[in-house]
Amino acid sequence: MNDEDKDYYPDPEDFNIEPRRPPGPLAHFPSLRHSMPALLCFFICYMATVAYYRYPAGEYLWVSGRSIYLNHEYWRLLTAIFTHADLSHLLANALILLVFGWMLKAYFGWIVFPLFTILIGLITNLIVITVYDPGTKLLGASGMAYAMVALWLVFYLRHDVDHRVPVRMLRAVGFSLVMMFPSTFDPRVSYLAHAVGFGAGLVAGLMVLPFISVREPV
Repeated sequence: MNDEDKDYYPDPEDFNIEPRRPPGPLAHFPSLRHSMPALLCFFICYMATVAYYRYPAGEYLWVSGRSIYLNHEYWRLLTAIFTHADLSHLLANALILLVFGWMLKAYFGWIVFPLFTILIGLITNLIVITVYDPGTKLLGASGMAYAMVALWLVFYLRHDVDHRVPVRMLRAVGFSLVMMFPSTFDPRVSYLAHAVGFGAGLVAGLMVLPFISVREPV
């Protein structure tokens, strides 16, 4: 038997195949106990939403440029995050709040969610009401929810060491195109809040990235 008849086992380098890597920190499924802050956030949203459309005190929950810059009712920047126009509005944000709140808390700790995430929500509301007409009412967690997605994408690109950077980029872009862009137009929806929240989440994520470490989500 000559050398040409011998079995040939190709080296992965022959096909530019990436060697199998050990599982990264994001490969571990997060424990359900980390979902408690997200569930609490959803419950507060539910209670604030019910108060908004059932009780007169609900008029103190939304935010506008006039309420902040003329009346100095600064608490509205926070209450407007948790208050939604109705239950269908709340349910539209529920999936992002619950899923991404769970993952951000599990992998990056309570400083990222809920504390840092709510701070970005406050900044998002402030920017949006500054752009809008002073009498325009703003309420809902959409801006904060989009910021949560942006934060996750930044941290995912950094910590998903199971895949090469081009693969991470492709997945992140594909996810953004599917999840972030609306398929229908609703004049009641603040698409500006969506855009500002997503942009604020990206900027904030990049700023804190060197200081946030990923952890085992047990």
